[in-house]
Amino acid sequence: MSQTIVLETEEYNDFLRCLINLREICNDVDIRNGFIRQRSNDLTSIFEMDLTSLIGDAQIPITNLKKKLDLLKTFSGQSVTIEIEEGETESESYFVFSDDQSSIKFQFPAVDFMDNKMMSQEELDNIFNLDEDDLILSDELNKVITERIRIITDNFNTQAIQVSFDNDKATICATTQSKDQFARFKEDIPTNIDFGGRYNSNLSTIPFGIEHDTDLDFKMFKDPQQDVSLNQIKTELGSVSINIYSRSAIVEEDD
Repeated sequence: MSQTIVLETEEYNDFLRCLINLREICNDVDIRNGFIRQRSNDLTSIFEMDLTSLIGDAQIPITNLKKKLDLLKTFSGQSVTIEIEEGETESESYFVFSDDQSSIKFQFPAVDFMDNKMMSQEELDNIFNLDEDDLILSDELNKVITERIRIITDNFNTQAIQVSFDNDKATICATTQSKDQFARFKEDIPTNIDFGGRYNSNLSTIPFGIEHDTDLDFKMFKDPQQDVSLNQIKTELGSVSINIYSRSAIVEEDD
């Protein structure tokens, strides 16, 4: 089966920006039916991106993402054509990126050996069964806040931010391992659950460090079976909708 996709300059830029978001956290990108739905290398986060507005239902499996991106970025600023040929076997399948001057051809990799494989919608739903009745908090994080989170946690050399609960309020913060530096990003966030004390939940910084065009819609849900929060972030990049999911333990703070 053959497929040809033409991306205008801005569309191709948005396509690259989506891949760049995964460059440092995923070795591979397994695009199937126009979707990315896969775990990060450290298994802390699941990324779901709907690229159908750009590439329809295309299959574009990309291994060694960081190196491939260097190649794909050479077409930046141009209208780009993606030609996909799906043969009967992976060895007969390939995709080509080209502009009006040059082209690069990539053979389909052996998908079974990719580090970051496509996750089914059913598998995702089984892991993250989100019920509004279990909502802990809902907040909007703008680009000013997420940029501060990215820069400060990188400077602190930490891979986690902390959501601290004090009765019916929450604070998003970060600290160095030696606890000699502390940053408070937002405070007095109302919660739907009164914890009746002080509790903490450490979340991976990965979902908060991505490039995005709209505010991050940040929600935390309580797992009804255990002291664990199910976390969801929704945002958009160009015409692409992005959902990011993670889990984190909720721990009572020591006196």
